[in-house]
Amino acid sequence: MRVLIFVLLFPVVAFAQNKVNLDFEFVDQEPQSVKQNARLELGLTLPDTLMMSIKEFIYGQPHQRTGLNPFVSWELDIKAHFKHRASGEKFTAIGFWYTEVQRNTSYNRWNYLHTELPFRVRYAPPKTGEWEVYFEVDVKGMPSYFSAPKTFNVVSSTYKGHVTYNKQTEYLERDGRTIIPTGVNLPFPSNKNNLMYSIDKEETLNVEVWEAYHDQVKRYIDQGGEYFRMFLHPSSTEIEFEEVGYYHSRQNFAWEIDRIIDLCEESNTLIQLDLMYHSYFMKLGDYHQFRFDFSDHWYDEKAWPFEDRTEISGYSRLLNTKTPSDMFLSELGMRYLKERARYIMARWGYSTSISNVELLCEPWHINENPYASDTPYDSLTKAGDIARKAIYEYHKQMTSFIKDSIQYNQKLLSAVGRFPAGKSNIYSHYTERDPDFIDSTWYLDEVDMITISYYSKSPEKMLISKTNSNNECGDNENSMACTVERLKRTYGKPVIMGEFDHGDDTYECSDYQGHYIDVMRSPYNGLVGHYVWAAFAIYDDTGRNEEVSWPRIIATKNYFNSDWFLNTVENKGVLGRQKEKFEQTNKDIVETQYIVTEDKSTAAGYVYNRTFNINTAAGMSLEQLAETPCALNAPVFSTPLSVSWKPQRMHVQGLQSFTKYRIVFYSYVDHAFIFQAEVRSSILGRLKLVHPVLIPEKTKNPLIWYRIEKMN
Repeated sequence: MRVLIFVLLFPVVAFAQNKVNLDFEFVDQEPQSVKQNARLELGLTLPDTLMMSIKEFIYGQPHQRTGLNPFVSWELDIKAHFKHRASGEKFTAIGFWYTEVQRNTSYNRWNYLHTELPFRVRYAPPKTGEWEVYFEVDVKGMPSYFSAPKTFNVVSSTYKGHVTYNKQTEYLERDGRTIIPTGVNLPFPSNKNNLMYSIDKEETLNVEVWEAYHDQVKRYIDQGGEYFRMFLHPSSTEIEFEEVGYYHSRQNFAWEIDRIIDLCEESNTLIQLDLMYHSYFMKLGDYHQFRFDFSDHWYDEKAWPFEDRTEISGYSRLLNTKTPSDMFLSELGMRYLKERARYIMARWGYSTSISNVELLCEPWHINENPYASDTPYDSLTKAGDIARKAIYEYHKQMTSFIKDSIQYNQKLLSAVGRFPAGKSNIYSHYTERDPDFIDSTWYLDEVDMITISYYSKSPEKMLISKTNSNNECGDNENSMACTVERLKRTYGKPVIMGEFDHGDDTYECSDYQGHYIDVMRSPYNGLVGHYVWAAFAIYDDTGRNEEVSWPRIIATKNYFNSDWFLNTVENKGVLGRQKEKFEQTNKDIVETQYIVTEDKSTAAGYVYNRTFNINTAAGMSLEQLAETPCALNAPVFSTPLSVSWKPQRMHVQGLQSFTKYRIVFYSYVDHAFIFQAEVRSSILGRLKLVHPVLIPEKTKNPLIWYRIEKMN
């Protein structure tokens, strides 16, 4: 009993020795009715002496600041320790510097307001019942302040929990229900005035850009969108660029991201959040993003705009280098990058509306100067080895930091790569054999997901070659389904398409038909989700409005997340596919892919006429098409041809023998019922796909979903 008394009293004694009159508040929250899985925000301030030192730093000379830096943990480390009393579950949330901000549309700026509680902690408690929380503050690495514990009560709510991965079903889940994220990229504010393309270093972002973006996200949610992908980009969403370890000048962007997450939390919408846009680590930014590349490289004094007139990045200045990979390969660079990630996770990592966190986008751009054809990541050179090592090292250290050091384990972490096309490739680059060329990022244990960025306008891209049984991946098969299976088998991770599209400007000449062809086929390849890229831009002067593609993408999302389809994928036995010629064509112009349940009673799939594609959907002559990105240079795919189920019959394989099934077909345009057939399977469990005529027109049915069910 005496030992027990000592154990109970010891924390109180230690606490009393370190307590220095520190208090905290519940921000806009009644402590007795905190909602489960919703944002709980706590606020506090520090003693005047510390606040004066912090203000000295914040308002000091850029790159030469003195005082106490509130953004890096070796200077100031604030933590809130949460404990669920009934279960004993614990979580330590990180405090972050917060500034209240207000849009000032009259003067086209953001006003920074006085903030009574400039340090905040956010947490989304996952369990109902009574919790307790107390604060701990370290200054310059020394334990300096504690608070007394406070209690709060969590009540059930309609807010959903964090996204997880179910290894048994091989799909993502939320609150135990399978989800197949299907949506669009809404990358960052990009309409009207945007600094992304600016070469005027004095120009600032217009407030209306963020207003327009906020309204766009709201429109997407209001129409039924539940999933989108978003980036931290230096032009409008990034927290750090000009000066390393200093986030105060970008508190307006952080405040705006708060508002986006507010919207998503209220509607249980999910964001796939990318933490670093690739121009950040390029020698010279692609798509004219010179303002936000790494340094002041230029390649041709005669080329527009004649010189790189913009400021170099803070990491180029800090490390005194023009080589972006030094940021990832130096201890000092990674030390600050981890603090940047720490702030991001502290401010937004709590949110159940972040489905997963991509650590950076399109890593193959590392050290790239596209205007000088300098792409080291893809070269068998010393520079290539350095580039690939930098990407691996960044992911290795960052995943370990997030999961082991700060222990924000509630988030899935993903690493982006290219689709490793081919019959045997497993790596995110072009060369197949040389082991020195490997970027081993996907092998890292703490990388949870593989995110793919893939662009191709070929109608064959899902299924290029196949000579064996429908339900097998043979040695000579080149298909997306078998590549995805190879990735899952090699790395033990799910694969999601972060960007999937037909390529620059193809959506315009095909009236967005490529979006629908891709997104309607995606899960049949074993992918756990799909985000269409070009579905966000609005250019008032040209009349271009990519939002017109939303309704059909959202309708596809609804189909893939319906009870019937989810039950099919959760109980999948095999994924199958077949392609065939039609009449006298010299290429396979029709394909089917499907999922058969383990008990062989049900299947879901699609059948697609490949002569309907971005080329034929454009409605142009071959001469007109030749001048557009939609030209395919493949005569058989440039000639629309209606395809029936005869004479080259396609089959769904792997069903029960000699069993009668009903096949129900759904429209390409509005997913409505169009036809059904009753067919008996063969002794080998093969079922003839007796599909309606596939007419290669936008308003007809060039692609049809089908649903197969065993009849009683």
